[in-house]
Amino acid sequence: MRNHDEKIKDMGRSVLPSKGRKGARDDRRLIHKRQRTRERVVMTEYRGAADPDSVTADPRGAVEREISAMVWHRRFLDKVGPLTRWAAATIDADPVLRTASVDDQVAYFTRLMPPTTIGRHAVSHIESALEWRARRAHFNAGRRTAPDYGPRIAETERLVRQILAAGLHGILNSHLRRLAASQTAWDRVTGPVPYRMLLGSHDVEAFVADMARWPAVREVIAAVAATA
Repeated sequence: MRNHDEKIKDMGRSVLPSKGRKGARDDRRLIHKRQRTRERVVMTEYRGAADPDSVTADPRGAVEREISAMVWHRRFLDKVGPLTRWAAATIDADPVLRTASVDDQVAYFTRLMPPTTIGRHAVSHIESALEWRARRAHFNAGRRTAPDYGPRIAETERLVRQILAAGLHGILNSHLRRLAASQTAWDRVTGPVPYRMLLGSHDVEAFVADMARWPAVREVIAAVAATA
């Protein structure tokens, strides 16, 4: 920023150069043009109606909906990246703000920004960004911890090498073909078993890395290894 002593002012004004300014102006002209057409149609119906009270058209409802949609579309094209990154960095640098609720964080930035249209506009974008950030953090915190595949991979690799040593990799591939073709070996997390064969001793590590995640594949490998 050129004026570092006016950082807050600069951040608030950074939202203004929207990428959709010209498009929004064009859309607004078209919306008002359509509205004038609707009003002329209603007036024509009103003058020609035997009972004027029977004309119940509401020409204002359509324009209000279209203006609202135009405003939200224009809002989505605002250049908010610098503003929201600055807000996130400000929160991360302050231990008190980091532990505060989203409402308290928004209140902090409301006090920083000037009580003008520009300031309120900037705060509305900060509020949206902080709410999204809180939802994402809540979602990530609620996700299950990824299982440790290390022991599973090591055991599967041992069994695969045992199958190769006994010369049974052809039998293993035959079972794997049937398993992949059956389309019944679905796992709720990993999906269907892919069509993947064991190519030889040089392919053991890659094969295990690709296939050890499917319980059905591990069952087949264990069953073939048991006959070695």
